[in-house]
Amino acid sequence: MGRGLLLPLLAASCLLAHAHPWEPCGYDQDYDDLTRGLFPSVFNLASNAGITVNATCGETGPETYCKLVEHIYNREPQCGECDASSRHADKRHPIEYAIDGSNRWWQSPTLQNGRKYQWVTITLDLKQVFQVAYIILKTANSPRPGNWILERSIDGVFYRPWQFYAITDAECWEAYGIAPTPGKPVYKTDDEVICTSYYSSLTPFEDGEVHTSLVNGRPGAEEFSEKLMDFTKARYVRLRLQRIRTLNADLMSFQVGEADKVDKSVTRRYYYSIKDISIGGQCVCSGHAQECPPKPNGELHCKCEHNTCGASCERCCPMFNQQPWRMGTHGDAAECQECQCFGHATSCIYDSNVAKSGTSLNIHGEYHGGGVCQNCSHNTAGINCQQCQEGYFRPRGVPRDHRNPCRKCSCSGPGATGNCVSDDSHIHEGLFPGDCLCTKGSTATKTET
Repeated sequence: MGRGLLLPLLAASCLLAHAHPWEPCGYDQDYDDLTRGLFPSVFNLASNAGITVNATCGETGPETYCKLVEHIYNREPQCGECDASSRHADKRHPIEYAIDGSNRWWQSPTLQNGRKYQWVTITLDLKQVFQVAYIILKTANSPRPGNWILERSIDGVFYRPWQFYAITDAECWEAYGIAPTPGKPVYKTDDEVICTSYYSSLTPFEDGEVHTSLVNGRPGAEEFSEKLMDFTKARYVRLRLQRIRTLNADLMSFQVGEADKVDKSVTRRYYYSIKDISIGGQCVCSGHAQECPPKPNGELHCKCEHNTCGASCERCCPMFNQQPWRMGTHGDAAECQECQCFGHATSCIYDSNVAKSGTSLNIHGEYHGGGVCQNCSHNTAGINCQQCQEGYFRPRGVPRDHRNPCRKCSCSGPGATGNCVSDDSHIHEGLFPGDCLCTKGSTATKTET
């Protein structure tokens, strides 16, 4: 199974180096696959995503912008022009540049166009549901966003937050009503949504990064956690940018509602820019597939193992329900077990009541599990298709897995019920397979045929 990520990453942390982010650092990917779960390689989901944004610089005509870094260090202004309709590529900054793997970047309108451009929303459609492990955001020629929300959705309609980001810890309370997590982000539960100011400092003034791990550091990262798996599932990823990082003096002007009175030489320094959005994730295969090849339509699908079936290997295959389906983990393959139907059924179901009663035979000859064979053929019946249906018998010496084990009873005449002894389990009583059964009250042990 491949270990490496398919995207170039600048930060070689343990999380980003794993092919499976739910495994502990240093875990051997080649460890016996019969005893552990299987997971596809992590790759950059953003590279194949659709991406949209509600505002881009230059859409309403050419506009001038200047880097904040020159103002800070009293250098000569280094300004540029953004024009979405320009024939010069270096003047266009569409949102597609944020995921194309180049050094080009997306850029929002500057605040000289109005304070409304503090609120910009970027949405990525991953085109199918994936298990997302982390998001890396890289800025271009501006500081990192100040206040913003990272969100997820399965259907593109209902979104839930993954994480809040704020300029200060106090802003976590004021803007989002959430207690801040001071310092480097840590997580108490598998689905905790925190607010952090760790990545919202003014510096660096350009080429800043925001690393968001959705898995690493959470309690369920190294073992099965249905809550964590649910928390990391998404098809849509949304970045709701809500405040541009500004100098304190300029921030006061914006806060008191005087943005329109601020000199445009100031407001043209404030905008968002994003050079790269990387989303590390993998197909949702429930711990039962290590490959996720594309279908002809381009959609990725799990190549299920461990006798599992379904788009996400989320159920046991029809003949493998002796035990209930479980998710595979790095320490447990949770392989689905075959039902014992002696070749007379093509499917079975798991029944917890049967499991409790200890009446289902497994393929090892043990009464363990709750598999119940469905639609027994060849005139067989029973939990395991282990007996002949009424009116049929299995001759002595014929095994249960014989392709045609049951013969029709041949019983008629006075006192005959039409049924006969079904197998050799009553020989100690003097009853042999095929012996006819009489009506109640008859004194004969066999009915004449």
